[in-house]
Amino acid sequence: MLIEYLPQKTFIHGLDVRTKLIGFTGLAILVFLFGHPLYNLAVALTVTALALSAGLPFKRTLGFLVPLLPVLVLIMLFSGFTQPDRFVLPANRTVLFYLLPQHNWGLTVGGLLTGCTMLIRLFAMIIASSLVTLTTPIDDFIQLFNKMKLPYEFSFVVATALRFIPTMDRKRLLIIDAQRSRGANPEKKGIIGHIKGCIPIMVPMMINSIMMANNLSMAMLNRGYGCSASRTFLTQISFKRRDYYTCFFIILVVVLGIYMRWGLHMGVL
Repeated sequence: MLIEYLPQKTFIHGLDVRTKLIGFTGLAILVFLFGHPLYNLAVALTVTALALSAGLPFKRTLGFLVPLLPVLVLIMLFSGFTQPDRFVLPANRTVLFYLLPQHNWGLTVGGLLTGCTMLIRLFAMIIASSLVTLTTPIDDFIQLFNKMKLPYEFSFVVATALRFIPTMDRKRLLIIDAQRSRGANPEKKGIIGHIKGCIPIMVPMMINSIMMANNLSMAMLNRGYGCSASRTFLTQISFKRRDYYTCFFIILVVVLGIYMRWGLHMGVL
């Protein structure tokens, strides 16, 4: 998930943070509402189009998914071995082959479709969560926490953690490049080699994190953090006309999806 805010002038950037969270909730309802991968694919393509319009860097997003591909393929295969009686449609109860003798562990068509649905759901949720954090400043999340009557210390801790994750990731890449320039090989093969290769990276990372925490605490003390209970912000989050229209459209789509699933029995396996 991308969590570093990228300022741009797009429609999604101009929406209120509450509108984006409502949209994310509506997306989560839709992707878990339908069991057929085609319906989830339509939702995922819609989210992808919105992400492209907001300038989401897909190369970085897909870079997070590439290391997970073997695990995702195994999940899809294991989900394929599902009991045929769990599916509603007769075509999905078709068994392609049995992994064990005496008709045990049969790979069904519905099971493979279920695995594809899980992968599409994961992709859609990653894109949607990255889209929310990409287009929303940290200050908007802090204001949202304050409007929810949460302690300011809690919102500050969460916002600081989100803010420094991209910074620590950049420092990790710099440390890896520095280790390679000194002849080290942090990407060794095997589990033991990988653990040994992580040690030259983790030690400088821990030292850097301690130094950053110390600098942050000194900066907070110099600015009088904690002297006043009231907090002010440069800009205030507020609902605009486009937020109301967007929320109405999201609710309408979710209601339509619920009607399609439970009223028309569409998207079932």
